[in-house]
Amino acid sequence: VLSKAVKDEQLQLLKYNGEWVIEESRELRLLGNRGLVLKSPGEHHAISTYLKKTYHFTDKPLCLQYEVFFPKGVDCGGAYIKLLSHSDDLRLSRFSDATPYTIMFGPDKCGSSHKIHFIFRHRNPVTGTYEEKHARQPELDLSDYFTDQRPHLYTLNVYPDGSFEILVDLTLINKGSLLEDMLSSAASAHEAQEQEDSARAALVDAVQTSDTKSQQHRSSGLVYKYNIFIVYNNIIIVIAYIQWCVCFRSDEPFTVSSVSAVGFELWSLTADVMFDNILLCDSLEVARRWTQDTWGKTHMIEKLLMATVKRPWLWGLYVVTVGLPIILFVSFMWPNKVNMYDYYYKKTDKPQADRRQDSEEQVSHAEGERR
Repeated sequence: VLSKAVKDEQLQLLKYNGEWVIEESRELRLLGNRGLVLKSPGEHHAISTYLKKTYHFTDKPLCLQYEVFFPKGVDCGGAYIKLLSHSDDLRLSRFSDATPYTIMFGPDKCGSSHKIHFIFRHRNPVTGTYEEKHARQPELDLSDYFTDQRPHLYTLNVYPDGSFEILVDLTLINKGSLLEDMLSSAASAHEAQEQEDSARAALVDAVQTSDTKSQQHRSSGLVYKYNIFIVYNNIIIVIAYIQWCVCFRSDEPFTVSSVSAVGFELWSLTADVMFDNILLCDSLEVARRWTQDTWGKTHMIEKLLMATVKRPWLWGLYVVTVGLPIILFVSFMWPNKVNMYDYYYKKTDKPQADRRQDSEEQVSHAEGERR
């Protein structure tokens, strides 16, 4: 479903006017393979589809994977996918950057920054608001995935115990816990602990505190802290350091909003970005078989072709390995050449010798009798 969301209600200007097409790859190594292609550089694109069945985060893992191909490399732009949160008022024709999502995952490049996003939206049980939790970026050089002009398989597995894995081409590049390894973590008591500590230290140094009292009150998950500083120079100075923070710990970080649709909402300076073989399921075995039947086959051809770049002599080996059996098979199965003499006999129906040699022997025998 193409988004018809508008950026100007009065002028009815479409916010997403980038073109999407289903087309075959122009690359020799991917001939015959069709995918969803982002066509318009510098434009905003949005497209989505409903799931046949709503995905609920219960006791089964979430397995998300898809292929991305930058045939021209990428200058600046994203290629991430969004799992849209289930709601009764979800309308894909109005899909935009404001549409609530549960998980956002995939590659993104801007300038010299190369990232593979994993973001999930978690509901704060105290305030009822949703907060974005970002996975830490892996300490790896990700630039090749954006510049080598090869298709890559991006995989995200999230498990009911709150752990997650991120793989590229089936190679693990990042893993962790939704509780411990996410920036602005759902398990954090408050997000500004370091800022609070540094601010308190600065105040103490400034007034040369000789006596400090600290109190804390807690009510309904809200924490209010303040410090009173007393200075002995016949003047009492009271400095209050105040902070309200929301404190909660999610014992079930895997329990997030259900998903009923998936979509791409992107802006890119690069055209012809291809997306293929998108899979969302709750079975690692299904994902494994899907990978073997899709990416596994094309990746094998890709590896064979890439090997010839550094070893051109492999072309000769490929020709012999593939061509020789074909030649032998054709030679064995090719029918014998039709005897033209036999063909003439069948057309005229005249009595003929069985073989040309027999005919010559009969003529010689007849001449001998006449003598």
